[in-house]
Amino acid sequence: MSNDQSYINALLNNDKTIITEIYDTYYPKIQIMIFRNGGEKEDAWEIFQEALVLILKKAKTPDFQLTSSFYSFLYGICKFKWSNEIKKKSRKNVTIEGRDTFSDENGIEEGMIEAEKMDLYRSKFSKLDEACKTILNLFFQGKKFKQIADELGLVSEGAAKKRKHLCQKKLIKMVRDDQRFNEI
Repeated sequence: MSNDQSYINALLNNDKTIITEIYDTYYPKIQIMIFRNGGEKEDAWEIFQEALVLILKKAKTPDFQLTSSFYSFLYGICKFKWSNEIKKKSRKNVTIEGRDTFSDENGIEEGMIEAEKMDLYRSKFSKLDEACKTILNLFFQGKKFKQIADELGLVSEGAAKKRKHLCQKKLIKMVRDDQRFNEI
């Protein structure tokens, strides 16, 4: 078994010896990246902890497969989380500097962001009333407003547009009101 997979197994099995090795080996590198980008010791510690929790959470999913080295995965998550933290504080785009890059970095980050967005979207979509779910599903299937109006027995194309707009507005508000929205 590769060292990378043993780190994942250690997190899953709460193997304190190997988890200590993870901290000893990788925390100093993450700390340097965060220091270089305006963070402090507490920030580095918090980001590192959150990243390990996220890796554990991902590792518990049935389809999880580590497609890069453990360090690359960990570094990508920490870099992504710290970048988000800076954006929250400054409300502007930020580029994180660091020498420790890896080829799958953008793929991992983008994939994680998209998965988090989809989870948030799905959870809020499921809370819509059936009428809103139906009209939005028809719209997402590419149906024209005339078809939607006919299928739902609405008076006109305009009525379908208005209803779709109101449902979409409701969904967007639910998503934006969720705490996770600002974290993503």
